[in-house]
Amino acid sequence: MQSTFWTDAMVLIEYPEPFAVLRFPPASKIPAWAERGPFTSITRTPQELAVICQESQIPPEQAAERGWYLMGCQGPLDFSAVGIMAELAGTLADADLPILTIATYDTDYFLTRDLNRARTALREADHEVIRASSSETSI
Repeated sequence: MQSTFWTDAMVLIEYPEPFAVLRFPPASKIPAWAERGPFTSITRTPQELAVICQESQIPPEQAAERGWYLMGCQGPLDFSAVGIMAELAGTLADADLPILTIATYDTDYFLTRDLNRARTALREADHEVIRASSSETSI
């Protein structure tokens, strides 16, 4: 399969509600509250069970790395496309913004601590940033 390097401007969707990243022991059950929101990423490795979800889903007493904001590429994206996340990560790195990345079957997402600065940096790099519709922020 021939790869193509991504050179077009992208449409990115921003999700305004804050997200959190949580870490549990690898054999832990997935907390029921983690699966209730419109966007949840659950990854189990030999080292951990990682959960990313909206802060509003998490019990207040639960330890979590809070204050992240989600942005995603409007998809679906072609599996042969090369450089999509490299373009976004490079743009955000140039703006001194760390990110956490997430990939799904259809598209790529990332979390950032500063949604306003990320939006500005991406727009300055000629990408379009739109706000998630209400159907994308609730289930």
